[in-house]
Amino acid sequence: MDVLETNNNLIFLFNKYFEVISADTQEHLQKCWRLRYQVYCLESKVSGFYPDCYPEGLERDLYDERSVHSLLIHKPSGKIAGTVRIILPIPGNSGALFPVEEFAGHSFYTDDVSLRNLPRSQLGEISRLIIAPEFRVRKGESLSAQGLTKNTDCSTEYGNQCESYLPLKEQNSSKNEQRRSFPHTILGLFVAIVRMSAENNLTYWYAGMEPLCARLLQAFGIRFTQISPIVDYYGSCQSYLGNISDVLRGIYRTNPEIWVLLTNDGVFFFAF
Repeated sequence: MDVLETNNNLIFLFNKYFEVISADTQEHLQKCWRLRYQVYCLESKVSGFYPDCYPEGLERDLYDERSVHSLLIHKPSGKIAGTVRIILPIPGNSGALFPVEEFAGHSFYTDDVSLRNLPRSQLGEISRLIIAPEFRVRKGESLSAQGLTKNTDCSTEYGNQCESYLPLKEQNSSKNEQRRSFPHTILGLFVAIVRMSAENNLTYWYAGMEPLCARLLQAFGIRFTQISPIVDYYGSCQSYLGNISDVLRGIYRTNPEIWVLLTNDGVFFFAF
């Protein structure tokens, strides 16, 4: 399969199964918050996310007011497959901290050159990246909000380890059908991340992730720079920084079909 055919297949599969929509209405925001509540408060029971603190069944916090949000929709069913937000800088307030700075900044590597002189007005934090439970279908994935397993060495070749990310009841037992399935739902959420970042003129990403999540992203060529050791931040978490152009350039070199998907073939962040 040549690169052009692979590119077309991946875009075709994404467009067939998924759609990214901006959560820019109260109705859509409530869908984001409801999924967050379902996953963090009821399913995962993450320490600090107690159901009694959210009587409306909506998990939201003070950072939502300075964030942009997206929903990933599974088109055949109309169900929400995931949600993600990007926390934005506050105009005119360069001292406003991001969550990773507030809760883990004390552990940042002080000799990391990449942390010096960051353009605060173009810096955002990837946050609340969540895949809905029924879209975590492989063994062990249901335990993680991001669909993580200990074996995160996923291949972008269809029919390999990441062969099917449709709801269980919609999967066909045929191998050929599984090969045509979208590689991993997290890529759909990264389509949203890249789009929101371009729309808000961001050049850097912060992210607080489990190491397994970072490994999963690396399997698709999405590589961040680790800027802290593991800290206790709602569980084991490491802080990461990404120069968006560098991250996308690395994807272009190693996984061009994923670069085409994430950037809409260079419509967003064409930097080559």
